[in-house]
Amino acid sequence: MKFGILLTSVYDASVDARVQRAEHEDLVRTSEQLGFDLMVCGQHFLGSELRYFQPVPWLTHMAQVAPSMEVATGIVLLSMVNPVDIAEQMATLDVLTDGRAIFGAGLGYSGHEFDAFGVEPGTRVARFEESLSLVKQLWSGAEVDFSGKFTSVHGARPSVRPIREGGIPVWVGGQAAGAVKRAARMGDAWYSPPFPTHTELAGLRRLFLDTRAAHGLSLDGDFPLRREVLLAPDRVAGMDAALERYRARYETYQKWGLSGENTPIESGERLRADIMDRFILGSAAEVADGLAKLAEDLGMTHFVYKPHWPGLPHREAMKQLEEFGTKVVAELTR
Repeated sequence: MKFGILLTSVYDASVDARVQRAEHEDLVRTSEQLGFDLMVCGQHFLGSELRYFQPVPWLTHMAQVAPSMEVATGIVLLSMVNPVDIAEQMATLDVLTDGRAIFGAGLGYSGHEFDAFGVEPGTRVARFEESLSLVKQLWSGAEVDFSGKFTSVHGARPSVRPIREGGIPVWVGGQAAGAVKRAARMGDAWYSPPFPTHTELAGLRRLFLDTRAAHGLSLDGDFPLRREVLLAPDRVAGMDAALERYRARYETYQKWGLSGENTPIESGERLRADIMDRFILGSAAEVADGLAKLAEDLGMTHFVYKPHWPGLPHREAMKQLEEFGTKVVAELTR
């Protein structure tokens, strides 16, 4: 099993941007020392509640801080961005990290982002599939003639290409059944967000594998996964911590337009049940047991850990990271 650190946003514009940069540097430096393999950075635009720096330049800088770690976009909003631009950005990132880039991509869900890019939400699936097909062709080294509904390229043989042997792996994100099938058909892996319940996650994983099998594709690839983890003396204390941190972040996602069959339920009477259905809580031994079960039952190959939460001081997040790295990872490795 490999371990990743999620470089997420917990601040808005009222906090000096250099604080966020320094804290993320702290996270990746410490993660590398603890033996983590990967850093992951997502993408949003025009966020006011949470400040997302753009992932390719951000990861390029952070890779200099922790030069042994792989770097993954988790995720690029491929239905909105220009595929020629992102193909060359990702290839550049791969070169600058000596072939350690991973391309995580998804549809996006926020209305204000679609509006800003002039994209009709109803076209997002078609745009995504067309763009991903073009990105792969632009990385291939062959001459590209591509006539799409949204983008066309003729007689191109780009010299900006990845150096990673076998090309840049593609992780397709999403939580709905259609996204999982798309990941199976078009990606090298399904990158699961933390929103599905434990039961839903198992069903979606089966759907991914069944779809791969139906298309004659390998079933032995990566399965990168996010679950929310809170370390505490026991599960009761972990639940108390989760209640403090859960609502603020997910209310922001829902305000931005996150919805679907696996959207968290946030009504008061269901909140505790919601957390238990989606989080791994408790002592280092209990968390290690939960992650080991995911690896054994579902074939998880990468676990992406998020220590930062809105309102949680950075020093407390670093304590969680240190405990996760020294106790949970050590237990799983052993």
